[in-house]
Amino acid sequence: MQYSKFFTLADRAESIYQYVPFDVPINTKGITLSMRHNGKFSVIDLGLFDPKGFRGWSGSERDHVVIASDKATPGYLPGEIIAGTWFISLGLHRVDESGITIEVNVELGKPVFPQEPPQAPRPPRPPRRVLEASIGHRWFPADFHSHSTHSDGKLNLDELAALAASRGLEVLAITDHNTVSHHAHLSNVSQRIGINLLAGQEVTTDTGHANAFGAIDWVDYRQATEKWLSDTQSRGGILSINHPLAAPCHWIRDYPEGISLSEIWHSSWDKRTKDPIEWWEEHGRPIPIGGSDFHRLGSDGAPGDPTTWILCDTEDDDVTQDQVLNALSSGRVAISANPTAPVVFPIDDEIAVQDGEGCTLTTPSGRKFLIGKSFESFANESGLYTLQDSRGEYQALGYVAS
Repeated sequence: MQYSKFFTLADRAESIYQYVPFDVPINTKGITLSMRHNGKFSVIDLGLFDPKGFRGWSGSERDHVVIASDKATPGYLPGEIIAGTWFISLGLHRVDESGITIEVNVELGKPVFPQEPPQAPRPPRPPRRVLEASIGHRWFPADFHSHSTHSDGKLNLDELAALAASRGLEVLAITDHNTVSHHAHLSNVSQRIGINLLAGQEVTTDTGHANAFGAIDWVDYRQATEKWLSDTQSRGGILSINHPLAAPCHWIRDYPEGISLSEIWHSSWDKRTKDPIEWWEEHGRPIPIGGSDFHRLGSDGAPGDPTTWILCDTEDDDVTQDQVLNALSSGRVAISANPTAPVVFPIDDEIAVQDGEGCTLTTPSGRKFLIGKSFESFANESGLYTLQDSRGEYQALGYVAS
């Protein structure tokens, strides 16, 4: 099947999502689809739906997709090739002012897949950094925003997990755009590489992004924010607003009640400004987390830049997804600029600063303390703590839930 159509800005204004139907007969072995366009500045997102629903999404990263019963291009779900009408989704993310012609080709039959790369070896780890915790608990260094080849990242799951582990992280959320195809692989990768991997999906639109954390079903990016939130929560996950000030991917969607988590510290933050903290104050002071938004080496932050520390109810090296989600929902978090940077974190009724010599701690009530030792603690109060160096750059955020 071949399809070609000219799209204009008026088409995008009518609906950003356009659909191309095609019929699949019984006993089809696989589907191969390709897409190309002649736009100079256009960005076209590619996705696929079978007669029962979501089958995959790759955004503008791929123009060639293969699906079979036992295998699929990353970003897409293997499984039964259901007979009936399928739909190719064309997301008109950006369209040239002069318009754009999009061509799609679909081939049915035995698919051909490229050779898979070898599995990454388990990397050497730096010595584990220990933060003091109450009996029965342990602080885990984590990154809650990263991407693999299942969307627009350049590293496969093994390579991404190995890089995170080599930087001292113990928990990594893999949050590929608008897909859950990576979820099925995370347990095996986690065991091979030696890092706890949290399933996630970055629900992605041109009006804002949000992470749905947890091994839950696909969240439909085409729906309203309230639907994202209700679907995520009803399935046992947590929804977090991503990089609300990072244009052009900043948050301009509605902000429904019930959103309890937000990525306040993103790798794009100019740490000399207070902008994300002010946004946090204006939007109900949700539980703050950080995320590198890692896509590729040399771009964005490296895994763990920043690092979100989570206090989990275990002293083991392994932590379950439920324990991670419970720590997040309870507000047992702290954020540092990277895995070895100063940390501000609560211990029982105190707030502690580790490795923050020469920095200034500001409490939620505005009190300031110059840190002169490698470890100092003070009586705590609920709210957000900031730690700035002598240049005024933020090095850590501490949080005590009310």
